[in-house]
Amino acid sequence: MRWRFQLASIGSLAVVIALACAQACDGGSSASCGATQTSCSGVCVNTKNDQNNCGACGKACDPTSLCSNGVCASLCTQGQQACALGDGGICTNLQTDNQHCGTCDTLCAPLQACVSGKCQGGCPPNEIGCQPDSGAPYCANDKSDNANCGACGVACGPEQVCAGGTCSSSCLGNQTICTPDAGAYYCASTQTDNANCGTCGNTCDPLQVCAGGKCGNTCLSTQIECFPDAGADGGVPYCADPKSDNANCGSCGNVCPSAQPLCSGGVCTSLG
Repeated sequence: MRWRFQLASIGSLAVVIALACAQACDGGSSASCGATQTSCSGVCVNTKNDQNNCGACGKACDPTSLCSNGVCASLCTQGQQACALGDGGICTNLQTDNQHCGTCDTLCAPLQACVSGKCQGGCPPNEIGCQPDSGAPYCANDKSDNANCGACGVACGPEQVCAGGTCSSSCLGNQTICTPDAGAYYCASTQTDNANCGTCGNTCDPLQVCAGGKCGNTCLSTQIECFPDAGADGGVPYCADPKSDNANCGSCGNVCPSAQPLCSGGVCTSLG
């Protein structure tokens, strides 16, 4: 009689465990959720405002959108586009952003600038873009560059200089002969040569062009020239739109904080 009781108890316990398992494995059926909630993968959520289940289970809003009444609504201001970036997202102007030119993640080359949604050549009118066998592309004055005389890759001999796009032993009347720290002599127009602007050896930075013997900025009218690490020598200068660049909002180096991650009109704003 004692064994029967134990077996009966064990059988009842098994039924209880089976029912509990059925409820747990169901993960919380719609019947167990509130009237305004839906069961998604065993969790009761409100699909009207849930970022990961907006409008339906599994429909997640991107980092620059907010779930409102079951619809992912963009937080970007007019003229900006939401672009994903790793685990986050940014709002940017696809017409001027060198990192997202025309479409998200379309990166302009180092010597190009994003203008009206298209990457355009960044070399000044008196220079041509050259692509070495290895290394980054660069601008060269084919009228005076000994390594690119008349065309990219055409090098003058050790005792020659490039003058007017031709290798010769003398410079033109409007040029100056310059001597590098190591290497052959060369002719340079100090009025237009980015590597010898004003005088031999005076090099303009990558975002500047030599005009009238002085280095001038080539950023677009809506952009400013910024230097990594507050002007340290360890980085290359770049153009930035201070009205929409989250890393240079309002001014170079002003990074929007996590509480106000979006740059709009040059001011860091919050998501909500």
